[in-house]
Amino acid sequence: MELDDLRQQWRQPEPPGPPLAADQISRWLARGSGGLVAKMQRNARVEVGLTAGLTVGAAVALPLIPQPLYRLIACAMVILGLGLLYYYYLLLGMLRQMATIDGRVRVHLQRLCAGLRQFLRFNYRLTLATGPAMMLIIFLYSLGYELARAGGLRPGRLLAAGAGLLAMGALLYFGVQGITRRYLHRLYGRHLDHLEANLRELDEPGPGA
Repeated sequence: MELDDLRQQWRQPEPPGPPLAADQISRWLARGSGGLVAKMQRNARVEVGLTAGLTVGAAVALPLIPQPLYRLIACAMVILGLGLLYYYYLLLGMLRQMATIDGRVRVHLQRLCAGLRQFLRFNYRLTLATGPAMMLIIFLYSLGYELARAGGLRPGRLLAAGAGLLAMGALLYFGVQGITRRYLHRLYGRHLDHLEANLRELDEPGPGA
């Protein structure tokens, strides 16, 4: 469908005849506009596959790991993986709604675009927090080990380990910011930007309108 045609139907309060506008805009979202929603769905499914594989791998390896610290890290990875799988389930549900017009078209799409941006912000913050959280787990394990050892607590060793883990956590936090931002933009952000730009263009009056 041509953009001017979509714009004219968008501006009509009540389209005459059968409600074709919603179906046409749904096809535009799913296929016509470069398949923006379909591309985001495909990227999300790839991430689901990778996350599921890592989660299953960590769960299978968990009872085989002899070292308690590594076992604790694997357990944290399983928990994180399960949480991410639920996140992707919600994300895919929101993307499915984007290709299905419900009620007022403009309000429906604006609400879903805003919701998707919230999902991306959550993903970004969770990714940044993962590295420092792992360092905290390692430090708490080291603290427990020091408290339980027969020779007693070694404050100097514990402080040195804490300082090293703090520095590593900070490096991970700031080091992955740009990478994570570009990654999410490539998989979702650029398609969402394109979709929102097209929706704004549909709001503008066409030539001679």
